[in-house]
Amino acid sequence: MTTPPDEYERDVQPVKAALAAAGIDTRDFGRFVNRPFPGVIEPARFDAARAGPVLLEWLPRVSNERVREAMVRHLAVKTRDSQPADTLIQEYRRPGSANYKWVVANSLALVCARRHFAAITELAADSSQGIGRQPLIGMLWRVKTPAADQILADALACPDTALAAMSALRRRLGNADARQHITPLLSHPNQRVSRAARLHLQRIDKRT
Repeated sequence: MTTPPDEYERDVQPVKAALAAAGIDTRDFGRFVNRPFPGVIEPARFDAARAGPVLLEWLPRVSNERVREAMVRHLAVKTRDSQPADTLIQEYRRPGSANYKWVVANSLALVCARRHFAAITELAADSSQGIGRQPLIGMLWRVKTPAADQILADALACPDTALAAMSALRRRLGNADARQHITPLLSHPNQRVSRAARLHLQRIDKRT
């Protein structure tokens, strides 16, 4: 369900007020530009690094999912203490849509440290999150534990995670060994799984 614009503007105001009180320009809050093109598409100038402590303080207080999503996207900034990951782990556990969980998981995968791997493995094992766990599955190749390897293997045949799982498996085992696990999935009855297998085998062939 989409949040009406007026509700978003109402619910974002306390967050913006807190940011402004910390001396942070909020004009580009919630604006994300993947490919700036000066003169046409200007880069976002919101200082996410400086805003981090304020956003971490306010995230648990906000109920509006659209506002939370903007905050979580701005928290995808690596820090020395990896503190954002602690908050994002708790945020992932909060009720929310699968699409929102994907955003949280994506930021978490970007900012986490090794000390978070056990918690991430636990979250990645929860198949009830649907597509929300894709980024966590996609980073399990970094964890390198028997538990993570088993979750990754199980995720290969899950329609919600097949594409991410196969990518992670290739990074975990290498293309040659991953092929042995991916090839049988060409005949999987779910088209999303078989399509993911075909795509990754094509990529493996290009690299080998």
